[in-house]
Amino acid sequence: MAKVLIPLAKGFEEIEAVSIIDVLRRAGIEVILASVSSDNLTVTGANQININTDIFLSSIQNTDINLFDMIVLPGGWGGTNVLSTDLHTQNLIKEFNRNDKFVGAICAAPFALYKAGVLKEVFTCYPSVEEKIDQEILYRSDSQVIIDHKIVTSRGPGTAICFGLEIVAILVGDETKQTLKNGLLADYCK
Repeated sequence: MAKVLIPLAKGFEEIEAVSIIDVLRRAGIEVILASVSSDNLTVTGANQININTDIFLSSIQNTDINLFDMIVLPGGWGGTNVLSTDLHTQNLIKEFNRNDKFVGAICAAPFALYKAGVLKEVFTCYPSVEEKIDQEILYRSDSQVIIDHKIVTSRGPGTAICFGLEIVAILVGDETKQTLKNGLLADYCK
């Protein structure tokens, strides 16, 4: 069974986190939610919705990344600011990338990937976030989801289900993605 690590930091975008978690679990993917905080397993999102996580992110060591197929970061500026400055989070992003594992980020969270130095040639994100990312990396506003060298990025709350479906395609296969897409009435996802 595929397994995904999702770090949550105070101020994360709830629509993105919950949509991704839901779509992945519908596909039979094990999702582990990790609190970036060192003292509370309950994390408050940008709109004051609390999510209970499974573990503290600090309990995941570099050698533990072999237990996971992917790390996925939801957006929201508050959460993204934490993810982009938290040394342990940044180190894990780099380790996933170094170990040729998939790394995903949506909305503002590609900024955390940029800070970790793992964005490659092309990406997408929430409009205006691209202004904070080195212009030598090509920003595309015309795609819901972009996959570039195992780095998966998406635009924002409205593309969260599409982002989740692309992760399903990567980890489980296109047939499962299509079945879920049909069941979710997500015809707008490419």
